[in-house]
Amino acid sequence: MFSIVAMATVTASLITAIISFVNLTLTKEQKISEFRQAWIDALREDLSIFFACARAFARATEEQFIFTEESENKNKFKISPEKISEIRYQVAEVYSRIQLRLNSEDIEHNELIRLLGVAIQKQNAALAEKSDSTETMKAIQIATEYSRPLLKMEWNRVKKGEPAFRNAKNGALALIGLLCLALAYFIVFGNFK
Repeated sequence: MFSIVAMATVTASLITAIISFVNLTLTKEQKISEFRQAWIDALREDLSIFFACARAFARATEEQFIFTEESENKNKFKISPEKISEIRYQVAEVYSRIQLRLNSEDIEHNELIRLLGVAIQKQNAALAEKSDSTETMKAIQIATEYSRPLLKMEWNRVKKGEPAFRNAKNGALALIGLLCLALAYFIVFGNFK
């Protein structure tokens, strides 16, 4: 025979424990989501800087070969060597930041790093051969197009939540359902004093 007071006490304790666990999980998930969103925003910013600087560097080096010192169009559209050096440094800097941000164990992340590397290789080849920037621009465009769905995938991961959060939420809902059924069973079929 069960005492209704004892049953209510045990039920209240279980519900309090479940609520505390779910609250702890939700708080942690909220913080992880904030950090992941900041990471996505920083990655998006670094990618945009990389793509813009890589394009500017490709165009600047192409102009450098077109408008040589002997050219009558001297200084027309020409970007200064200091500015070219600054842009090149920026490309290297954000490329390194992007590499550090991405997970080396993730296939999609590795592919993006590879595509960014291809863009840099194409630029270096164009620079060495004193050729136009067509191949470099194609490589940059491919990397740009690849990055969009990658950023979307990461955003969807934030929206869905971490696996631990989803498991805790689903487990808590199942446990609450079972507790409700158990409570209903004991109310209907229990022999209370």
